[in-house]
Amino acid sequence: MKLSFLGQSYEAATPAIAATETGETLTFRGKSYSQKQFNVALRQPTEELTYRGVRYTA
Repeated sequence: MKLSFLGQSYEAATPAIAATETGETLTFRGKSYSQKQFNVALRQPTEELTYRGVRYTA
């Protein structure tokens, strides 16, 4: 996806999210939608860093 901020253009990194259809149908404002189950990957473990003698996690 191409975006811009303060006149500078850049390409946004959008990770792909896997989705599995559940077979259920939902209705919202008169329109039918098929429900999906999203498989979200776990976050990476945090790193413990030190800056000027102060420890923090990132």
